Amino acid sequence: MTNALLRVCVLGMLLASLPVAAKDKVPRTATRAELPSGFAIGSGAPVLALQVEVADGKVASWAPAGEGGGNLRGTRSGDAAQTTLMVSSALPEAIKFDLYVSTDGERFEYASTCGVTPGVSSFEMWERPITLFAMGNPRVLPKGRMDCD
Repeated sequence: MTNALLRVCVLGMLLASLPVAAKDKVPRTATRAELPSGFAIGSGAPVLALQVEVADGKVASWAPAGEGGGNLRGTRSGDAAQTTLMVSSALPEAIKFDLYVSTDGERFEYASTCGVTPGVSSFEMWERPITLFAMGNPRVLPKGRMDCD
């Protein structure tokens, strides 16, 4: 085997062993029944919320929170032509989460989001009316890194 071919094989094995990005692990579309368990589902009016517990720099647990509760919260605004979801976090770490949107309440599609840093809200917008949101799978972002996908 030549050195060039050996390098290509080793590089291929290294790339194959890298972890898959979170966005590649979630389904891109789902029915309401197929959404991952533990997701908060709602209109975002007055609020869509998760209660997230963090320990040792990682999410230890999370669950949907009732109205008025939760430390990762989404609030809807907009009109018939545009929908906005403002997401805020009361956690001390930057948090990334998965979000699905639905125009009919039954079929959901994965939506790109940006991580939420402490004290700063994130705004996600769509040029169409969104009926329901499904928010879940929170994870702590590494220090100094801000993901949007």
